[in-house]
Amino acid sequence: MNKRAFSNIILILFFLIVSAIGAFYLKPEQGVDTIRTKKIHGFNLVAPREVFLLDSLIKVKATGAEWVALVPYAFCDATTGEITFDHPRQWWGEKSEGIKESIIMAQSIGLKVMLKPHLWVGGQGWAGDLTFREEALWNNFEDHYLKYIINYVKIADSLGVELFCIGTEVRNSTQQRSHFWNLLIDSAKSQYNGKLTYAANWDEYTKVSFWEKLDYIGIDAYFPLSEAKSPEVAELVQAWQGPMKEMQQLSKALNKPVLFTEYGYESTDYPGKGHWSVDKDTLDVNFLAQKAAFEAVYQTFNNQSWWSGGFIWKWHLTQNGLHSRTIKAYTPQNKAAMEVIKKAFEEE
Repeated sequence: MNKRAFSNIILILFFLIVSAIGAFYLKPEQGVDTIRTKKIHGFNLVAPREVFLLDSLIKVKATGAEWVALVPYAFCDATTGEITFDHPRQWWGEKSEGIKESIIMAQSIGLKVMLKPHLWVGGQGWAGDLTFREEALWNNFEDHYLKYIINYVKIADSLGVELFCIGTEVRNSTQQRSHFWNLLIDSAKSQYNGKLTYAANWDEYTKVSFWEKLDYIGIDAYFPLSEAKSPEVAELVQAWQGPMKEMQQLSKALNKPVLFTEYGYESTDYPGKGHWSVDKDTLDVNFLAQKAAFEAVYQTFNNQSWWSGGFIWKWHLTQNGLHSRTIKAYTPQNKAAMEVIKKAFEEE
């Protein structure tokens, strides 16, 4: 080979290498579906009444879970907007004291943490229905809510919590009072270095206006999928296609991954109908229907790069899934669904 030919080969190789490096570092075109994040495999923990044994968390990790969500509750008076937390009569695991200790225990065995405050509204329960007719009441609620959230933001930051959820299903507030939520996010960011999300109800997430300021599009994914008593996996996968495409479009438009801040199914007949539309006490136990519902979730979403996994609702630290109070409940503990969940957790 003469020197000229050899020089040409070297030059070609040089340009190929430069092109490859340029392609590698080229910023993706805005809107292109290039989101790819490591899946979060976690459980929402039921706040324990009192201090629990570390062995209870070790059992969570044994499922393949790498995350837990801790839930500090507060109580809201729907007539005044006042919010109370760290009340002496609250369970240990719902208060700042228990939350701090639970975070430290989880971290000691390598579990990552999402802190996820919930409101319990006196007289009605669900925060999604909370609303006020008077501006003064909204202002009172927001003043109290800010203090509640920032209390736990500071705890999260001081203990290196990886993910903080600024609210759960407060859908009337997020739609009517977006200015407050933007101020809340700014305040949280000024005092917390971790990632942020919000847990929108399944029928709320497309109406949330502040996703661009958060790291994840958080959804409590209780989409009604089937009227069947014991639906097959294929039927549920097909039913997921519409909601899945809608989530994908929003993820692509905002260039944000979707996280299921809650997902799960009661172990009864009609698991895909929507828990608010059935009376659990009148239904039979159906472990296989719960298992099929989880299988459909993973078949639908596990290969979607924009889906960041999520937190199963829920895990009892002091009771197993076959206890009389939990045999029909959302927990998959000691139920057939755990086989599907463990497999899905292992796949990534």
